[in-house]
Amino acid sequence: MREFLRSFGGATLLAFDLILFAPLLFTGGVFSSHDFVRAQHPWRMGPGGVLEAENRLLSDESASGQTTLVRLRQAPRGFFWNAWVASGSVGAFLIARGFLSPFTWLPALLLPESLIETGILFLKVNFAFLAMYAFLRSRRFSDLASAAGAATWAFSTAQTVWALWMHTSVSVTYPLLLMAVDRAFDDRSARALRFASLSILLCLAGGYPHWVLFGASAAALYLLVRAIGVRFRSAARALWRLAAASAIAAAILLPSILATARFLRASGYSELRKGLGSSYALPLRHVRLYFVPTYQGTPRRDDYAGVGWIPGDNYMETAAGVGLAAGALAFLGLSALKRRREAVFAAILGAVVALPLYAGGAILAAVGRIPLLDITLLSRARILIVLAVAILAACGLEALERLAVWSRLSTLCLRTVPFLVAVPLAFVALDFYPECRPSDAVFRDTPGITRLRDLSEGGARFAAAGWTLIPNVSEALGLEDARGHFLFEEPYRRLLASADPNAFGGYGTYLAFDPQSLDPSSPVLDLLGVRYLAAPPGSASPVGADVEARDSAPFHREGTPVRSEAGRWPRVYDGADMTLFERATAFPRFRLVERALPGGIAQAASATRDMLAEVVFVSPDAAVQFASHAKSPPGPPGRVRVSELSPERFALETDAPRESILATSQKAFSPYWRLFVDGNEEEPLVINGLFLGLEVPAGAHRVEGRFRVPRAELAVAIAGLCALAATMMWAARTSARA
Repeated sequence: MREFLRSFGGATLLAFDLILFAPLLFTGGVFSSHDFVRAQHPWRMGPGGVLEAENRLLSDESASGQTTLVRLRQAPRGFFWNAWVASGSVGAFLIARGFLSPFTWLPALLLPESLIETGILFLKVNFAFLAMYAFLRSRRFSDLASAAGAATWAFSTAQTVWALWMHTSVSVTYPLLLMAVDRAFDDRSARALRFASLSILLCLAGGYPHWVLFGASAAALYLLVRAIGVRFRSAARALWRLAAASAIAAAILLPSILATARFLRASGYSELRKGLGSSYALPLRHVRLYFVPTYQGTPRRDDYAGVGWIPGDNYMETAAGVGLAAGALAFLGLSALKRRREAVFAAILGAVVALPLYAGGAILAAVGRIPLLDITLLSRARILIVLAVAILAACGLEALERLAVWSRLSTLCLRTVPFLVAVPLAFVALDFYPECRPSDAVFRDTPGITRLRDLSEGGARFAAAGWTLIPNVSEALGLEDARGHFLFEEPYRRLLASADPNAFGGYGTYLAFDPQSLDPSSPVLDLLGVRYLAAPPGSASPVGADVEARDSAPFHREGTPVRSEAGRWPRVYDGADMTLFERATAFPRFRLVERALPGGIAQAASATRDMLAEVVFVSPDAAVQFASHAKSPPGPPGRVRVSELSPERFALETDAPRESILATSQKAFSPYWRLFVDGNEEEPLVINGLFLGLEVPAGAHRVEGRFRVPRAELAVAIAGLCALAATMMWAARTSARA
């Protein structure tokens, strides 16, 4: 460690950290995405007037990333089932969201809430630098060349601008994957297996399957280049070691991997994004952003002009800047004869990615049809171009070092190169992230939030039209919202479309209600138990043009249907932060009904409230089976008393005069939710297309619902942990003998 601190690598990393983080020590501030949250109601009206977001591109992170990080502080409550978003969804153990990575949960657990995002930034950029520096040094690059390559990789805008998004938890591990390939060829079996297992585990824990695929593709190409270099001697052994390591890592994370697969299948995102990979080639003018990251402006200055690419052409989707110094070094690195293997690998990697991205046409169409790539913006694969540039930059500087060996002045000039790479990129990162006081970087209650929480005790949900209490923020506040961001199923979208046909599709992956097309009296809202509707302060109604005018930003899109206002809604809170309206018609979370009809989402979405109060829609077989059991004529429904309600568990006392169906607005999400009657497990029903139901015998009974990961999946994960532990013990013994 002491040697590193005295090296060019240590000095370069220190220079970047001093520019980006040291000012916070003097100002007492923190980096935070919360300015976007505070720019919406109910926080929008501050002591100094109306608040505006400095960088609206941080909206996704503030409204879905940071909310889960705050919730992680209360783990295990809500870790498996997120009760607060979209009427319930999979929790933080969903691997696709990346919250299993230590780059996210370590800052969340160890730092104050206001410092979480600053901690993530610090941890990721420093780890990315150290990982690339370690890889280059292991390839016997000089300290100076390694520092330049590591700075190019870690401080590129492709890393720093995305640092609060969890997929960079994957990309920062790419150099470790390359090191794992090297060790699979060169090291002892035990140590090679240990290093590869830990590296792949760290990569997989970051989630984001597309980014894992990018890293795996780079490692596979590097494996091929190395195998050709040794004429395939020991290639089979190296491949076996890497495969075994991958199996160990995948086994440990199997429950999360399968949960992700189930959620993605239920979400329908694959169908929505089909063909995305073969669309939108990057224009050649985008290449300038590699060398001058701010030539088109920045979002903080609100002058980013884009590169004329897609409707969502924003600074993040085009970020790839490495700076002029790194770009020049990379060009020199292409001709580095001494580093032929590294230069060839980097050149091929960069070309393979750049060709379809910038050429488009048939090449992009062919690559974009590859499974997994067909449902993502292929432009994000440019992270591999940055990886290639970083390696080539190290090759280039090392070549210059050999040329300058007889000139002291030239040698001194070359020693400034890593800083010429790092310092400009540090200022770009500094310009991107808003700084605020720690008190403004936390999710704070307002009087309206406190009132809504009191009103919602017992399981009532709320919703809002427009941007008031933006979706997913409810997770951090402990409120249950019918809306959501990303975390919802395709049937749920169809269900809410009957309340508002404009609920989804207008704002990326947000499921939010349009103030001018939401029907606040929709039976679907009753079915979901939406008892309260929030609106901006001073609103006379929960919907309508008045809400649109008072909202923090326009929501209704031109050309979409407008619903005429109808009905009056009693106010239950009217404050300076927001207004709350009550929907007394909402069903309770749990109730008993005595009729079942064949049907699903379509029937539930089109049914009247009176029908939904008396009937549940189930599969045809379940409807016939219940009809054969329920011999008594219908009468007054039985009673349900909730004795326990938490994210992963509920307990009820039912008392029914005849056999009934327990109808809930708890999502089923098989195979996780399991139901028990008087301690005996019973097979649940899927009612109304999406929710848990259960046949309950006549009389008094105790019904429990528990969210449980299947035992077989847990057994595989435990076996994976045991295999990792055995590998580490084996490696320790091997090292001791050596």
